[in-house]
Amino acid sequence: MEHLERVLKAVNKKEPDRVPIDLGGVISGITKVAYDNLLKHLRFARIESKIWDAMQGLVDIDERVLDRFGVDIRHIRPNLPKEEEVKRGEGWIVNEFGLTLRKQYHGYYYEFVEEKAPLYNARTIDDIERYKDPQPNEGRFRGLSKKAKQIQEKGFAVTVDTFLGGVLELAVWLRGFNKFYYDIVGNPEFTNALLDKTLEINKRFWQAYMDEVGEHATIVLLADDYGHQNGLLMSPALWRKIIKPRLKEFIADVHMHAKSAKIQFHSCGSVEPLIEDFVEVGIDILNPIQPKAKDMDSSHLIQKYDKKICYHGGIDVQHVLPNGTTKDVEEEIRKRMRDLAPGGGYIFAAAHNIQPDVPPRNIEVMFREAEKSGRYPIRA
Repeated sequence: MEHLERVLKAVNKKEPDRVPIDLGGVISGITKVAYDNLLKHLRFARIESKIWDAMQGLVDIDERVLDRFGVDIRHIRPNLPKEEEVKRGEGWIVNEFGLTLRKQYHGYYYEFVEEKAPLYNARTIDDIERYKDPQPNEGRFRGLSKKAKQIQEKGFAVTVDTFLGGVLELAVWLRGFNKFYYDIVGNPEFTNALLDKTLEINKRFWQAYMDEVGEHATIVLLADDYGHQNGLLMSPALWRKIIKPRLKEFIADVHMHAKSAKIQFHSCGSVEPLIEDFVEVGIDILNPIQPKAKDMDSSHLIQKYDKKICYHGGIDVQHVLPNGTTKDVEEEIRKRMRDLAPGGGYIFAAAHNIQPDVPPRNIEVMFREAEKSGRYPIRA
């Protein structure tokens, strides 16, 4: 079965020959340290790694590695901004949105500096309007249509990756986390104006993106984090009031420019209370299925929601992949397959990017076991 057909069957909740496998996107990728260790382990010593995501430290993955692991999806992402749009110094970056990122020496390579957020000191709605957000230039998307078409011609599914924060996340980045969540209660008019602004920015950039590559997109990946380990970042009622209508409008706008694409949505943490809402606003695939977050274990999700949505991810990156034995990893993969794969509706991937502390042996075992235990019919 061709890779594209395998992915489409799974998304449409039908059983292909095996569960499709993903590796290499902005939320299904691998950090440079983990990848370099993996290359040595696989004896692909002549492959050099190149970081493409400065904040997360993600690298391009060589086709030989993707083929080795049976990966069915290839990812498209925008070109880098013009050099004059970005400022750099020793240990810091200011990106095209005016967001300052400082180099870290643990976890992510760079993290946002909240007190330097562009709207950190904003007081009025006029201050929001005066914020000079970047405009999408054709250089960000030039050549992507040709790349996507070439991927399709090779029989792979094409995922068009997200590249900026969603409506909520971008607002938090521009304002600063603490001030944004204070504004929700203390200055709701300001909050709504800021969310309108980030919706407008997202729509404008994604329209330009989809005009270039939308006709070749199998999956469009959007992202906006709504959860933490033990719950949501705001109450479900508040989310439905201020985020859901904007998310619905955003997804509808993307679909206007990529009519046949399936919508994949990434939202970390315990987002189980919003799954019915995700379906309502037009989300087809939910990632990352963070299994250690509250109520996000695969068995609970299947019991409560069955296959109302296609699941993507689910392999524990918090405990099992970095700390487990090879037997632990094999059992983790078999459990997710037993829970999520029967009847289709599952795309295999780690529950987030593979971090530096994951041993290369566990990465190899993860994908080897996925090909083995993901064959239909799924064994109990």
